[in-house]
Amino acid sequence: MIPEYQEELLLRLKTIKGHLAGVIKMVDDERYCPDVMKQVAALQSSLERVNRILLRNHLETCVTEAIRTGNGSAKIDELLESLRFNSALTDFRHNGDALGRGVSEMSRETCESEAMPGVSES
Repeated sequence: MIPEYQEELLLRLKTIKGHLAGVIKMVDDERYCPDVMKQVAALQSSLERVNRILLRNHLETCVTEAIRTGNGSAKIDELLESLRFNSALTDFRHNGDALGRGVSEMSRETCESEAMPGVSES
């Protein structure tokens, strides 16, 4: 895992853990349902952000390496299968930037300068 992403993931997950404890307390205290629902929605949004970071890391590491070694198809199939369980990563109606940031200059340069084996340019 890319250290920058691991650090960000751990920070976000620890924050989510504290937020979840607060929501559990809200339920224990029988707080007003719409207030609890708002907090649950905030938790879902935070978890979706964690998944976007995980996806970005996976694309930049595992998938990139698999393509370089000629095993890209299997890794891409595996990724597509996992995306079936997370519509937030594939639904851009509310958030046009699914991965949270633009493509890094290094990744962009790699895409422009290296032809992928077995992939024809159109």
